Amino acid sequence: MRELAVETSLSAILARGNVEAGFRAASPEDAVDQLLRPVLLAEGFSPEAAGAALSGIRNRERSGSTAFGAVALPHARVGGLGRIVAALGANASGVYDSGPSGVRVVLAFASPASATVPHLQFLAQVARLLRQEETVAALLGATDPAGLLEAIRRRER
Repeated sequence: MRELAVETSLSAILARGNVEAGFRAASPEDAVDQLLRPVLLAEGFSPEAAGAALSGIRNRERSGSTAFGAVALPHARVGGLGRIVAALGANASGVYDSGPSGVRVVLAFASPASATVPHLQFLAQVARLLRQEETVAALLGATDPAGLLEAIRRRER
């Protein structure tokens, strides 16, 4: 069976996703919901299917956190998707009202269930990008979605 050809450029994926400067959420679970639900709905998911996908992401995160330093990367592979979808929230003051206090950037994403290799490639790419202090600093200095996207585009070059 052939692997699905899927876009893995973070800036291209986020340009069709949800990007929020000054992002705040009550908890890590709420952050996933706030950031990614609108993207899943825009992809044609019913509210129930979006809820199931978000539950899968939260369950995946509970089994082993993908947070490092100031960055959290909640993610999962989800049936019914035709492409990788993502949403990014950043806040220099922290993103959670309750939860890990050091998290300043959340990148929540979902990949098609059949796209194992692109999912792992995308995860590796964003982890490399977001482990760079300069990238995180540029994101935290952005004041609007366009600034966040431009910060990522500059770092991807």
